[in-house]
Amino acid sequence: MVQLSCADWRAVRAWPLPGGASAQVHAVEIEHPDGSRGRLVLRQYGAANLSADSHAAITEYRLLKLLRQARLPVPRPWHADESGAILPGPWLLIGYIDGEAITDPADLATAGGLTPFLGSLAQALAALHETGLRRADVPFLADAAVALPAANSPAPDEALSETVIRAALARAWPPPAVNQPVVLHGDYWPGNVLWRDGRVAGIVDWEDAMFGDPLADLGVARLELSWFFGPAAARDFTGRYLALCPAVDVGALALWDLRAALRPAGKLAGWGLSAAQQARMIAAHRQFVSEALGQLEDARRRS
Repeated sequence: MVQLSCADWRAVRAWPLPGGASAQVHAVEIEHPDGSRGRLVLRQYGAANLSADSHAAITEYRLLKLLRQARLPVPRPWHADESGAILPGPWLLIGYIDGEAITDPADLATAGGLTPFLGSLAQALAALHETGLRRADVPFLADAAVALPAANSPAPDEALSETVIRAALARAWPPPAVNQPVVLHGDYWPGNVLWRDGRVAGIVDWEDAMFGDPLADLGVARLELSWFFGPAAARDFTGRYLALCPAVDVGALALWDLRAALRPAGKLAGWGLSAAQQARMIAAHRQFVSEALGQLEDARRRS
């Protein structure tokens, strides 16, 4: 059991939470002096997080404070520590949000159906991008378009078109800076949005947050929605988001789609998917990449 204590509460028990790929995540039951109990979440950061940001715990703590001040539904940050005196390595203690993620079409009844689900997802992302936070407010966040992600495996993942994607991006990266840069979640997909009573209860897992073009988040969400709910859902979500953020210029969206499509290269085999799930996701990924490449070609011909 994780051992934690504070002046006015004590940890009663702890248990691992699912879904933590880059960090160890535990729920912690807390007892207060009056005997009442509550829950917190303990995040312990992995090597990948710390190689990108050695102060990952403090970075996430500071960001969550700003986002809560902007009235976004994010966990309350309680404490960040990187001393190693209490637990090995940096860790962050945040509030527990009671809700569930929806990544299966069969679960859409929880959110009232696909259309309200996509609308609420779009509203939550638009609210993040419209907080008004400036670069000076978040100097601790990395820039989204500094460089393309490094390869995740020694050999290109041709099942996910890695060579083709990298070649297309190399010809046009970075995209033109036409949009107002914003705080980005960095991994905005249905698994990081929690629902309760048909409404978004919380947006979690902010360790990949960045600052940059809102199309970065949009591209990630579009790929993930294509995987879980099909390309029509991704297009519907995109239209709803753009209706809420009409100033966003989508001229470079195909480039950000390809950057999003590069993220899982070399990783898919380690996600514990069945052969059928993996084949379905590869097929959907190829269609997503093909559409983005087609849009780039159309733009080249028009120019």
